[in-house]
Amino acid sequence: MDSAIVTTQAEHEHAEHEHVFVPQHRHHFETEEQQREAGSFGMWLFLLTEIMFFGGMFFSYLLYRNWYYDAFVAASNTLNIGMGAANTAILITSGLVMALAVWASEVRKKNLLVWTLVLTTVFGCAFLGVKYFEYADKFELHHVP
Repeated sequence: MDSAIVTTQAEHEHAEHEHVFVPQHRHHFETEEQQREAGSFGMWLFLLTEIMFFGGMFFSYLLYRNWYYDAFVAASNTLNIGMGAANTAILITSGLVMALAVWASEVRKKNLLVWTLVLTTVFGCAFLGVKYFEYADKFELHHVP
């Protein structure tokens, strides 16, 4: 009987040291379901605001492109396709690495989390570096307001 109790206590202590993640609702929610619904509502609200913002941006772009077609054609000849492609690749890779950082945080892999955050920072600096050279060229050619 005593050996069974010791085994149970040992198993309990082992489970405590493994840091098992148990979802809990925050103090300002009454239930986990309420917390989940609030998070879902918040995400849909965020997506709605993004659709409205980018919808307005794309509409403005199309409107101005139609009104000032010749200026858009002239400006498109000064674009650097290589820098644009590099920045696109940097942003996509940075987003992937940040998503991996979030996953590493959720599964409590601290070393992977640190490395993915460092890589995300490096990609952010690379993005700013490309932007520096891209905008330096625009300033040199007086293509800024």
